[in-house]
Amino acid sequence: MYATIRRYTPKGTLDPKALEDFKHRIEDKFLPVAGEIRGFHAYYVVNVGKEIVSISVFEDKTGANESTRRAAEFVKDDPIKDQMGTPQVLEGELLVSKEAPVAAH
Repeated sequence: MYATIRRYTPKGTLDPKALEDFKHRIEDKFLPVAGEIRGFHAYYVVNVGKEIVSISVFEDKTGANESTRRAAEFVKDDPIKDQMGTPQVLEGELLVSKEAPVAAH
């Protein structure tokens, strides 16, 4: 498997309403697109305070690269684009992965 981490640093402080709206647009508009990419396994977005970090997991590098391309298109067309800097993209082979069974929760 292959993972991509994108770190977005806003150009200023994102107000909670803008962040909430962005979250909904990711859920409604980007997740369906990411889910259609061959080899899709998982997608996460984390608010780490001064940055927004996304984590994509795909079966192979081809899917991960396509996700990065589509994420760039999504952000370029999103209303928040003027508030977000260019992301730092980290990618590589996923060495360890473990998820709890759904029923375990």
